[in-house]
This record gives sequence, structure tokens and C-alpha cells, in this order.
Amino acid sequence: MAQPPKGGSDNRVSLRLQETERTLMDSASRILSAYITRGDTGAEVTDQDIRSAVTTAIKMARFMDNAVHADDEK
Repeated sequence: MAQPPKGGSDNRVSLRLQETERTLMDSASRILSAYITRGDTGAEVTDQDIRSAVTTAIKMARFMDNAVHADDEK
């Protein structure tokens, strides 16, 4: 288990993602996982790998928004 840094410094990040951001984060993390499993990334995941996964997640969300009329949409 990871130990907190010594010396009293706290390097943790605090984030509060909105519902849409959380949903896209979930999708992008699954897409990135698929890239890794498929061998599309190098030894280390780069910012470009993450950007590609996020871009794909957004593209899919926009496609779904245009293709499906939700119950509460007018």
C-alpha cells in the first residue's frame, strides 16, 4: 500500500468532476485500457494516448446524443 509522503507535504489532487465529465472519464478509461490491451501504446502511456481515448469517448457521446432521443429531451 502506498504511503503518504514524509515531511508533511501533501501532493494529493482534489477534483470534483461533473456527472458528464465522470461519464466521459469512465468511457475514456475503458477505451485507453483497450488500447493498452491491444498493444497500441508504448511501454508508457503518453498524453497523446490519453488524448486519443478522450477524443474517442467524446465522439461516441456526441454520436449517441444525435442518434438517440432521451425521454426527458424536448
